Amino acid sequence: MKPATCLEECIVGPNLKERKSETSSWETPISPKRKRGETNLIRSTEDTFQHAVQTFLSSGCCIIPNALPSEFLSKAKQKATSDLSYLGAHIKDLKQHAISLQDPHLLSLVARKDFREIIDRDGGRRDVRFQLDRYPFTTGGLIYNSIVFPLVQELLGDKDSNKKENVNLLYTGVMWALPPSPNEKRIHQKWHADGGHLFYHEQLPPHCINVFYPLVDITPENGPTEVQTGTHDLSYSGKTSNIPLCCKAGDAIIFDYRLQHRGNANFSKISRPILYLCYAKTWFRDAGNTRSEHSLFQSLGKAHRPSPPWISRILRGNAVKFGEGFEKDSSESTANNKTVSKSKISQRSQNNMSTGSGERWILFKMNIELPGCDIPKILTIHYGDVPLEVSSIFCKENQIADDFIPILAETINAQMNSIPK
Repeated sequence: MKPATCLEECIVGPNLKERKSETSSWETPISPKRKRGETNLIRSTEDTFQHAVQTFLSSGCCIIPNALPSEFLSKAKQKATSDLSYLGAHIKDLKQHAISLQDPHLLSLVARKDFREIIDRDGGRRDVRFQLDRYPFTTGGLIYNSIVFPLVQELLGDKDSNKKENVNLLYTGVMWALPPSPNEKRIHQKWHADGGHLFYHEQLPPHCINVFYPLVDITPENGPTEVQTGTHDLSYSGKTSNIPLCCKAGDAIIFDYRLQHRGNANFSKISRPILYLCYAKTWFRDAGNTRSEHSLFQSLGKAHRPSPPWISRILRGNAVKFGEGFEKDSSESTANNKTVSKSKISQRSQNNMSTGSGERWILFKMNIELPGCDIPKILTIHYGDVPLEVSSIFCKENQIADDFIPILAETINAQMNSIPK
């Protein structure tokens, strides 16, 4: 298959009406109404999935429509917007603090927004990673998405093995494309790849994959990600096509870590958020995309809502059923509004230090008695696990009612907090 030459050729996967609620993967043919050049024919289930795989491998990217439900999108957008405003207010406070101290180094950090929680990038991009251990970033429906995750597993898996492999979730966050301020010239990002090839003697399968979930519709005006199809492939010497990946809110944009791309300038008047995740093979270490370990709140010397550094982690669960896994832990509502002492902040940072390796070790094991089972189920908790995420996957795999998810998550969290620091 040749690389895509237009947006329509990047679109893969069954649409919303063609998915069955009781499944966790691709089950029905592609609708003949969605055009893809000469490929708008009804396919079998297996052909539909393989077409998505081949589109990604040849073009370096693909788009899956309707990957997230609208209700979840609304909550995710609300959280992302609230976080951006919250961080912006504290940056203003820190700027005044730096001026009063006459600290040029701190003023430089503020100007660049070069912090663990927030950083400015070229092309009018603002990269936010804040409270990533909380909803909506921990939901099984996002991380183990019923349609996206099976494709990611297939692309990152061992072709010589029949089993589905674990993958490493390197990081997640929200990327904002900001509109230009008055009298400001807005320019596109520079063309780049997020990382290079592991070796240059031959083309290797994907080892790292980006997944973007737009929280608003992506239009030509509000800063779409533009890709050069085929540029991830060492052996491809043909003509590349520059394709702005415009799509609807809740669609999934998936592209190879090695693909040449850029963020186009946002010429609209409204900021554009995209929720992103980066999956990789379990052994991959991303040494190129480093991030400041300097916390915005540590610089202010004040208490704040907990936000530990991100910890890469190995995902051992399976894709959830379509439309499921978007529950919110009710116990978070009180925890989100609590402040913690400065000593607690320091303690959290030390015990959640991110190496980016994804390596984990066992913290403890829990025996969970299930109705109708004589032998308890053993739930293993590793360093870096997120209680709500682990609880959600465990309940889904064992067909336990959703009401039990926050209860189990709270139990896991309490046990984790009881471990001596």
